[in-house]
Amino acid sequence: MKLTQKGFTLIELIIVIAIIALLAAATFVAVNPAKRIGDANNAQRWADITAMADAWSLYLADNSGTAPAAATNGTTYTIATTTGGTFGSDACTATTTTDLLSLGTLVTSGYIGAIPIDPEMTAPVDRTDYYFYTDSTGAIKVGACETYNSANIEVVR
Repeated sequence: MKLTQKGFTLIELIIVIAIIALLAAATFVAVNPAKRIGDANNAQRWADITAMADAWSLYLADNSGTAPAAATNGTTYTIATTTGGTFGSDACTATTTTDLLSLGTLVTSGYIGAIPIDPEMTAPVDRTDYYFYTDSTGAIKVGACETYNSANIEVVR
């Protein structure tokens, strides 16, 4: 009588597991989770600055051109999280800012739910890591100080 075995040997199972592990590692490297996180943070930055620029524009339209904050034309500000606070040193890498600008009026007037903060800000601070600029024609520029992969993230209205 001939004895037949059914199933896999231990060596065959180890080889299959090793191949699956190599494929999983290669896929993980190819997907590059750091890039995905950076791209997601940049998408959040786009949404944040667009919301602030839209809220500013709507406020101006509803209030006969009166600005929600005292911004000097030609000056670039770091957007503040609250009223008050101290500017300290400029930490904006996208542009040079000279002071803090509070957009709290946009929140209290209902034009935006809250002043957004950059997704990579870890500690509670006075600034948002976003900047604001207005020129003599009334055009505004809102942008992100820090970005992933040196992307230029700014909205002009």
